Amino acid sequence: MTNTPSPYTGNTIVFATMHGKENLAAPAFAEQLGAIVIAPDHLDTDQFGTFAGDIPRTLSPLAAATEKARLGMQLTGLPRGLASEGSFRSSLIGVGTTEILLFVDTERGIELLERASGSSPLPAAGRVKTLNEALTAADALGFPEQGLLLHAVRGTTIDIHKTISTRTELAELVTRCLDNETALTILPDHRAHRSPSRANRIQFLCVRMALRLATPCPTCATPGYGLIDVETGLPCVACGTLTRGIAADIHGCGACTQKQLHPRRETHADPATCDHCNP
Repeated sequence: MTNTPSPYTGNTIVFATMHGKENLAAPAFAEQLGAIVIAPDHLDTDQFGTFAGDIPRTLSPLAAATEKARLGMQLTGLPRGLASEGSFRSSLIGVGTTEILLFVDTERGIELLERASGSSPLPAAGRVKTLNEALTAADALGFPEQGLLLHAVRGTTIDIHKTISTRTELAELVTRCLDNETALTILPDHRAHRSPSRANRIQFLCVRMALRLATPCPTCATPGYGLIDVETGLPCVACGTLTRGIAADIHGCGACTQKQLHPRRETHADPATCDHCNP
């Protein structure tokens, strides 16, 4: 724990999860804040949509995280909650991923957001037509450590299998589906307890959030002072045109209007990112 006493020392914070995310947050929140992180009993976060597609995800990531956090707080009667939400998008250059972590403190009236974006190390969904192709696709995913989903389509019927845990179980299921002339697609299971790479991203955000909550606002001393936005407009080194490159980080408070601009080390943008030099 930090040398400065934390306003969250001894507090219990609920992480709205049914997939063990509280264990990803607990070490950092204990070390930095002296706080305890728990998960609520009888919480069904699948109601907000699933990665498997059996329940549509109709809310934006932030709206879903907000609903989850507030439901966890309601179920436990605690005034402080956490929730995370991941999103994945496929393109010609691979699979991109964004993870957000939301912290809500109703006593202080603050909501803080940490975000991380990047490329997923996992391959995108792939159609398989033989048992060998299915096992090869599973190996490419890192199964069984990394979970997988099997979408089985036969006529107008779609079955989604997401509790496969062994190669033997997978082989039996794939063989049965292929014998019934079922079209099969294998894709990653992005649930936190079945995806080590996603769990690592969530844990990284939990560390950042704990460090942020250990940082008081220089004006009002409310915890959680940190990055809230960025300022674009880095000038091109060749022509001076302002680009979309990030020129500075904006740090601010979740409770008052205190803000500070922190210029980044880069003072100019590469012409390759300039719309004038490289339209």
